[in-house]
Amino acid sequence: MSKKVSYIPKEVLRIEDIIWLFAEYCPTGLACFFGDADMPDMEEMAAMVLAKYATAEDIGPVDGGKGTPQQQIIVETGESVVNVIASVGGLDAIRRVFFLYGEEFPHNAQLLREMDYIGRSFRYPSIEVFAFKHHLTEKQFYRKRRKALLEISWEIYRRYKMSEKMSEKVSEIMSEKMA
Repeated sequence: MSKKVSYIPKEVLRIEDIIWLFAEYCPTGLACFFGDADMPDMEEMAAMVLAKYATAEDIGPVDGGKGTPQQQIIVETGESVVNVIASVGGLDAIRRVFFLYGEEFPHNAQLLREMDYIGRSFRYPSIEVFAFKHHLTEKQFYRKRRKALLEISWEIYRRYKMSEKMSEKVSEIMSEKMA
Protein backbone atom coordinates (compact mmCIF):
# COMPACT_ATOMS: atom_id res chain seq x y z
CA MET A 1 0.00 0.00 0.00
CA SER A 2 1.56 3.27 -1.07
CA LYS A 3 1.22 6.53 0.80
CA LYS A 4 -0.22 9.49 -1.04
CA VAL A 5 2.21 12.39 -0.85
CA SER A 6 1.05 15.89 -1.55
CA TYR A 7 3.44 18.46 -2.90
CA ILE A 8 2.74 22.15 -2.61
CA PRO A 9 5.23 24.46 -4.35
CA LYS A 10 7.00 27.01 -2.16
CA GLU A 11 5.42 29.83 -4.18
CA VAL A 12 1.92 28.64 -3.27
CA LEU A 13 2.89 28.49 0.40
CA ARG A 14 4.32 32.03 0.22
CA ILE A 15 1.12 33.34 -1.38
CA GLU A 16 -0.96 31.53 1.23
CA ASP A 17 1.18 33.00 4.05
CA ILE A 18 0.55 36.52 2.72
CA ILE A 19 -3.19 35.94 2.45
CA TRP A 20 -3.26 34.55 6.00
CA LEU A 21 -1.26 37.57 7.21
CA PHE A 22 -3.97 39.86 5.83
CA ALA A 23 -6.82 37.64 7.04
CA GLU A 24 -5.48 37.53 10.59
CA TYR A 25 -3.71 40.85 11.12
CA CYS A 26 -4.94 43.47 8.62
CA PRO A 27 -7.49 45.88 10.13
CA THR A 28 -9.68 45.45 7.02
CA GLY A 29 -9.05 41.73 6.63
CA LEU A 30 -9.11 40.57 3.02
CA ALA A 31 -11.08 43.63 1.87
CA CYS A 32 -8.08 45.02 -0.05
CA PHE A 33 -7.93 41.82 -2.10
CA PHE A 34 -11.66 41.93 -2.79
CA GLY A 35 -11.25 45.54 -3.89
CA ASP A 36 -13.43 46.81 -1.02
CA ALA A 37 -10.58 48.72 0.67
CA ASP A 38 -7.22 50.24 -0.17
CA MET A 39 -4.03 48.28 0.28
CA PRO A 40 -2.42 49.02 3.67
CA ASP A 41 0.55 51.36 3.53
CA MET A 42 4.02 50.23 4.58
CA GLU A 43 3.50 51.43 8.16
CA GLU A 44 0.33 49.35 8.49
CA MET A 45 2.04 46.36 6.89
CA ALA A 46 4.91 46.71 9.34
CA ALA A 47 2.37 46.70 12.19
CA MET A 48 0.78 43.53 10.74
CA VAL A 49 4.14 41.79 10.48
CA LEU A 50 5.05 42.99 13.96
CA ALA A 51 1.79 41.59 15.36
CA LYS A 52 2.46 38.23 13.74
CA TYR A 53 6.18 37.78 14.36
CA ALA A 54 7.05 39.87 17.40
CA THR A 55 5.62 37.84 20.25
CA ALA A 56 8.21 38.99 22.77
CA GLU A 57 10.49 41.94 23.25
CA ASP A 58 13.77 41.62 21.37
CA ILE A 59 16.92 42.07 23.40
CA GLY A 60 19.28 41.39 20.50
CA PRO A 61 21.83 38.60 20.32
CA VAL A 62 22.37 36.91 23.68
CA ASP A 63 25.86 36.40 25.14
CA GLY A 64 27.47 38.15 22.20
CA GLY A 65 26.31 35.35 19.92
CA LYS A 66 25.43 35.88 16.32
CA GLY A 67 21.84 36.49 15.51
CA THR A 68 19.55 38.74 13.58
CA PRO A 69 17.88 41.53 15.54
CA GLN A 70 14.12 41.21 15.51
CA GLN A 71 13.59 44.67 13.98
CA GLN A 72 15.65 43.65 10.94
CA ILE A 73 13.60 40.46 10.60
CA ILE A 74 10.38 42.50 10.69
CA VAL A 75 11.58 44.96 8.03
CA GLU A 76 12.77 42.15 5.78
CA THR A 77 9.49 40.31 6.26
CA GLY A 78 7.53 43.47 5.40
CA GLU A 79 9.54 43.80 2.22
CA SER A 80 8.92 40.16 1.43
CA VAL A 81 5.14 40.78 1.62
CA VAL A 82 5.46 43.43 -1.06
CA ASN A 83 7.84 41.24 -3.07
CA VAL A 84 5.53 38.22 -3.01
CA ILE A 85 2.58 40.33 -4.16
CA ALA A 86 4.70 41.83 -6.96
CA SER A 87 6.10 38.42 -7.95
CA VAL A 88 2.65 37.07 -8.87
CA GLY A 89 1.62 40.02 -10.98
CA GLY A 90 0.78 42.59 -8.34
CA LEU A 91 -2.35 43.55 -6.47
CA ASP A 92 -4.48 43.63 -9.64
CA ALA A 93 -3.69 39.99 -10.42
CA ILE A 94 -4.62 38.96 -6.88
CA ARG A 95 -7.81 41.02 -7.01
CA ARG A 96 -8.85 39.31 -10.26
CA VAL A 97 -8.61 35.92 -8.57
CA PHE A 98 -10.58 37.12 -5.53
CA PHE A 99 -13.21 38.59 -7.87
CA LEU A 100 -13.49 35.30 -9.76
CA TYR A 101 -13.68 33.39 -6.49
CA GLY A 102 -16.55 35.67 -5.43
CA GLU A 103 -18.34 34.96 -8.71
CA GLU A 104 -17.81 31.21 -8.47
CA PHE A 105 -18.40 30.80 -4.72
CA PRO A 106 -20.43 33.81 -3.52
CA HIS A 107 -21.33 32.28 -0.14
CA ASN A 108 -17.72 31.41 0.69
CA ALA A 109 -16.53 34.83 -0.51
CA GLN A 110 -19.09 36.46 1.79
CA LEU A 111 -17.70 34.43 4.70
CA LEU A 112 -14.18 35.63 3.88
CA ARG A 113 -15.37 39.23 3.62
CA GLU A 114 -17.23 39.15 6.93
CA MET A 115 -14.76 37.15 9.02
CA ASP A 116 -12.68 40.25 9.76
CA TYR A 117 -15.61 41.54 11.86
CA ILE A 118 -15.24 38.64 14.30
CA GLY A 119 -14.46 40.11 17.69
CA ARG A 120 -14.46 43.65 16.26
CA SER A 121 -18.17 44.36 16.09
CA PHE A 122 -21.45 43.80 17.86
CA ARG A 123 -22.57 41.84 14.83
CA TYR A 124 -20.00 39.09 15.42
CA PRO A 125 -18.60 39.47 18.95
CA SER A 126 -17.11 35.95 18.82
CA ILE A 127 -16.35 33.08 16.48
CA GLU A 128 -19.23 31.15 18.03
CA VAL A 129 -21.73 33.87 17.07
CA PHE A 130 -20.21 34.20 13.59
CA ALA A 131 -20.43 30.47 12.92
CA PHE A 132 -23.97 30.25 14.33
CA LYS A 133 -25.21 33.15 12.18
CA HIS A 134 -23.74 31.48 9.11
CA HIS A 135 -25.26 28.08 10.00
CA LEU A 136 -21.88 26.46 10.59
CA THR A 137 -20.03 24.92 13.45
CA GLU A 138 -16.75 26.59 14.40
CA LYS A 139 -14.89 23.60 13.01
CA GLN A 140 -16.76 23.86 9.69
CA PHE A 141 -15.93 27.57 9.44
CA TYR A 142 -12.23 27.03 10.12
CA ARG A 143 -12.11 24.16 7.61
CA LYS A 144 -13.97 26.21 4.97
CA ARG A 145 -11.68 29.22 5.49
CA ARG A 146 -8.50 27.11 5.29
CA LYS A 147 -9.73 25.41 2.11
CA ALA A 148 -10.80 28.69 0.49
CA LEU A 149 -7.51 30.45 1.18
CA LEU A 150 -5.52 27.50 -0.18
CA GLU A 151 -7.69 27.33 -3.33
CA ILE A 152 -7.23 31.06 -3.91
CA SER A 153 -3.46 30.72 -3.38
CA TRP A 154 -3.27 27.90 -5.93
CA GLU A 155 -5.30 29.89 -8.46
CA ILE A 156 -3.06 32.96 -8.08
CA TYR A 157 -0.02 30.72 -8.58
CA ARG A 158 -1.57 28.88 -11.55
CA ARG A 159 -2.53 32.10 -13.33
CA TYR A 160 0.91 33.58 -12.76
CA LYS A 161 2.64 30.46 -14.10
CA MET A 162 0.32 30.40 -17.13
CA SER A 163 1.05 34.05 -17.92
CA GLU A 164 4.77 33.38 -17.47
CA LYS A 165 4.61 30.48 -19.96
CA MET A 166 2.54 32.56 -22.39
CA SER A 167 5.08 35.38 -22.38
CA GLU A 168 7.89 32.86 -22.92
CA LYS A 169 5.98 31.42 -25.87
CA VAL A 170 5.31 34.90 -27.33
CA SER A 171 9.01 35.77 -26.97
CA GLU A 172 9.94 32.52 -28.67
CA ILE A 173 7.56 33.17 -31.58
CA MET A 174 8.73 36.77 -31.92
CA SER A 175 12.41 35.74 -31.98
CA GLU A 176 11.66 33.13 -34.66
CA LYS A 177 9.93 35.77 -36.82
CA MET A 178 12.83 38.19 -36.39
CA ALA A 179 15.37 35.55 -37.47
